[in-house]
Amino acid sequence: MLFALERAQSRVLIYAPSIYDVDLGDALRRARLDTIRSVNVRVLSVAYYNYQPKSIMLSLALAGVPVYETQVASTSGVIIVDNQGWKGEYLGRFKSTQLTPMTALEINKTLTWFKSSFGKANVLTQTEAFERLRKVTP
Repeated sequence: MLFALERAQSRVLIYAPSIYDVDLGDALRRARLDTIRSVNVRVLSVAYYNYQPKSIMLSLALAGVPVYETQVASTSGVIIVDNQGWKGEYLGRFKSTQLTPMTALEINKTLTWFKSSFGKANVLTQTEAFERLRKVTP
């Protein structure tokens, strides 16, 4: 999955309650900030988990990665990179977690879910991320 993320050309959509995996976070940041590739990156998360001290979600928002916060009942994560998708219970929580490839039907259903979820979500701004970091970091 990280290999695909490093080579993404059009889109990266990820849902994880929060991201603690620094390698995944760096790959998302690079995909978003690479002006040659111009990848559309969107991250969907749960606000509560973004306040956790080891979460890197606030630093992603500070770096300009669009982070959306909403209430989602699932603790499993999902990522779509271009036209490939993976899902896993621990996506974003640990390095090298085991992910299951998604079928085309699952990807299409997930894209519909993402569209609906992003529409209802709150966008975490860089200013808000900075203010939260001041509260979380001693």
